[in-house]
Order: sequence, then structure tokens, then C-alpha cells
Amino acid sequence: MAVFSKKKLAETRGGGPFVSVILLKDGKYDLNQLAETINSDWGIKLPNGSVNETTNTLSCSIDGVSATVTLINAPIANDEAVKNAETNFRWEEAVEVAKAHKAHLQIVITTQNEALTKASTTLVKISSSALKQDIATGIQTVGTVFAPDFYVDFAEDFINDDAFPIWNLVFFGLYSNDQGKTFSGYTNGMKVFNKDEIEIIDSEFSADEVVELLTDIANYSIEEDVTLLDGETIGFTEDQKLPITKSQGIALPFETMKIKF
Repeated sequence: MAVFSKKKLAETRGGGPFVSVILLKDGKYDLNQLAETINSDWGIKLPNGSVNETTNTLSCSIDGVSATVTLINAPIANDEAVKNAETNFRWEEAVEVAKAHKAHLQIVITTQNEALTKASTTLVKISSSALKQDIATGIQTVGTVFAPDFYVDFAEDFINDDAFPIWNLVFFGLYSNDQGKTFSGYTNGMKVFNKDEIEIIDSEFSADEVVELLTDIANYSIEEDVTLLDGETIGFTEDQKLPITKSQGIALPFETMKIKF
């Protein structure tokens, strides 16, 4: 368990909504088939009448949260998907796929009383099932565009193992300012959980170690509802005390929590 020197909040409220957008080859998406897939994937049987074919929507309550899926027969406006796809260094075809999409499926989860972890996991379940139709080419979420197999594999592996699907809900960016001598990383997706985004700048540790630390901090912060505080420290052993400072973001255009690593 992580050793955190910071305030722990009793309860998180006011977060969300949780949103993802499925990129489509065209507007012929089958919402009734989606309802069947959600049932077969997760054992969630949607109420009769959840799909409205006139308005091209699916709406219902799942596990105490409100879910709405809307089919929009047009590309995402203002080349938003293309700009977001440029951030995904793990998928070479992301930009090409984003440019080619002709329609999209918007998935929105809102909650008032249920835990944010539960609401966000519901988003991942629906999004994962939505990606299984051949017409789906990618998913825009947490400021990037993921490949369908990447998103589905992480969703099923984590959720079926009773783990929080952190890699579906937070994007872990990685870059180097000096051709691989040091590595910097950042999160995108923490704000919807009422948390500051996190950055590690010019670390001498490996790229994998930078991403692993960001993942561990983000996961623990969300699951345990821990808030990082400027001037405190964080560690995953009794001896590790990594300083935390809050300042203007380097990779992100707002203040972030910097972890010295």
C-alpha cells in the first residue's frame, strides 16, 4: 500500500459526468445489438424500451447511475478527434482512423449518489461493449483516441478481475525532452474525479518506471479518494518520500501536481 502524506477526503461528490465517444465508419450502428452485447458481456439486462429508434438513443439506469447513448450521423465537430488522436503515441493509426470516421456514438454517464468509481466503471462497460460492432473504429476519451482492441482488452481484464479499469479512464502520456536521456509523463482524466492531473518532469528513471509510478499514484488516488497536496510527499515504501509541488503544467495548459522522481 502506498504511503501518502496528505489529506484523505471522506467522500467524493460533484465529479463526472463520464463521457466517451465511439468513432464509426458510418451511421448504421445497431443500438438494439448494443443492448444485447451489454447483457452478454456484463450480465446487465437493460429494461424494455431502453432503445428509442426514432431519436437514435439508448437510455436507462444501470447500477444506480444514468446512462445515455446517442447515435450522431456526423463526424465529431472541429476535428476534435484528430487533435486528440495525435496524443496517442501507442497507436500509429490513431490519426488516420480519426480522420476517416463518418459518424459517432456519444456515451454519457451521470451520477448523484453512487461512487464515482462505480459510475466510471459503468462507462467502461458500455463503451467496451459498444466497440464490438465492426462499424466501430476507435474511442475518443480522456483526451486521446484508443484502438478498440486496446480499450476492450483492458476493460475486460481489469473488470473481470475485480480491479478498477484505470487504463480506460486515465491517459498516461509520455515524452522525452532530450532524446531518451530522461522521460516525462502526465495524466489526463483525473479532473473528472475531482483530482488534479499529475506530471513527472525529466526523470532519470526509465519510461516504463515513469508510467508505472503515474499509474500507481492515479489509481490509488481515485480508488481511495486521496487528494495530493502541494508541499507534501508521496511514497510506495516506508523510505520513499517523493516531493509534491503544484505549479503551471508543462504538458497540460493548467496547474498540475508535479512528482519529483
